[in-house]
Amino acid sequence: MESEKKVGYALLSIGILLMVFSSLQIILVFTGKATPIEMFSFADALPQTNNEIRPQPLQKTSAAERALQMQKDPLSLLQNSVGNVGLPNGIDTGVINKILNLTVYYFIMQFVLGLGYKLAFLGVQIIRPLKIAVEKSKLQSILTPHEPQG
Repeated sequence: MESEKKVGYALLSIGILLMVFSSLQIILVFTGKATPIEMFSFADALPQTNNEIRPQPLQKTSAAERALQMQKDPLSLLQNSVGNVGLPNGIDTGVINKILNLTVYYFIMQFVLGLGYKLAFLGVQIIRPLKIAVEKSKLQSILTPHEPQG
């Protein structure tokens, strides 16, 4: 019985530590005092486009032709005026990297937070004693058949 309580308290403390750690990490990252883990880096994958915003010449195509073109080549929407596939003008790859890294880091910390909650809940269930009380009179009234009155 004593070893079960030790395991319960250990699970409870580990769970609470995981929850506090992940909560503090989320707060520090979103306030800008810490940086998330770099998981994505699209600077090498996408060609750099100049940040000048140039108006694109309007092409006279119908909506059906554009829909057909998008079905055949979905990346055609990302083509710039030169014809290279990349980000449209004005979108920085650093911003996309930061957004993706923050999103993935948030989901990982939410997973750690949930894991801490489950461990703490399991620890509390182990620590808490299980007491079952059955009153004899209620049990006998359930087991004995009722006689019709009247």
